Amino acid sequence: MFSFRVQVWGMIHESFDRLVVVSNRLPVVLKWEHERWTVRAGAGGLVTALAPVLSRNGGVWMGWPGTSEQADVQKPLQDFSQDQGYLLHPVILNSEDVRGYYYGFSNEVLWPLLHGFHTHCNFKLEYWEKYQKVNNRFAQEILTVTTEDDYIWVHDYHLMCVAREINKGIARRNCGFFLHIPFPGPEIFLKLPWRRAILGSLLEYDLIGFQTSQDMRNFVRCLECLCSNTQVQTEQNLAWIACGDKEVKAGI
Repeated sequence: MFSFRVQVWGMIHESFDRLVVVSNRLPVVLKWEHERWTVRAGAGGLVTALAPVLSRNGGVWMGWPGTSEQADVQKPLQDFSQDQGYLLHPVILNSEDVRGYYYGFSNEVLWPLLHGFHTHCNFKLEYWEKYQKVNNRFAQEILTVTTEDDYIWVHDYHLMCVAREINKGIARRNCGFFLHIPFPGPEIFLKLPWRRAILGSLLEYDLIGFQTSQDMRNFVRCLECLCSNTQVQTEQNLAWIACGDKEVKAGI
C-alpha cells in the first residue's frame, strides 16, 4: 500500500541530502520575558512526528515565528537550533500580510471551504492577493536556504501555492505537500472563485498527501471536473496524475 510518508522517507535517505519541513509556524513558542526572547518547543502532532527526524539527520524547519517584523529573534532561534540539532529558519511577515494571508484567506476562506462550510467563507480578493504574496515570500526564502539536493516538504492549507511560486523562476526544487485537513468534492470546491489556481498550484508538487482515501478521491474528482488537461489513474490509495510532461503522485 502506498504511504506518502514512507515515500518521502525513502526519497530522503536514497536521493537527497536534507529534509526541509515548511509550515505556517515554526515548531516553537517565542515569548518576550525579562527583557529578552525565550524559546521553547511547541506542541502538536506535526512537531512530535518530525522534530526527531530532523534532529537525527540535521534538517531544516522553516516557518513564521509568530512575531512582528520588528522583533529580533534570529539569535534565540539559532541557540535553540544548536540545542535541537536542526536549523530553524524564520520567514518574517508583517502584520498586514498576516491579517490577509492567515486570518483572512487561510481562516476565512480555505478552512471553512475545505471542511464543507462554503456558506461561511469570506471570498475577498484582497485575501487571495495576500495569500499569493506570502506563499511567494515562503518560496523565495526556500530558494535562499536550500539546494536541488534537498527535499522540501510543505505542510497544510496555508501554503498550497509555494511550489508554484518556486517554479515561476529557473530554479527547481523537489517538493511534496501534505494536507492535514479534509479536501471536499467538486460540489463544494466549485464555490471557490480561485479553484483552478489552487488545483493548478497543487499540481506543481511532486507528491500530494491526504489524511484519508476519501480526501484523495475528492481531489481526483475535482481534477476531473476542472482540469481537462490532466489524466488520472487510481489504484487503491494511490493516484498517478499526468499533467503535460509532469507526473504527480497523490496518496495517503
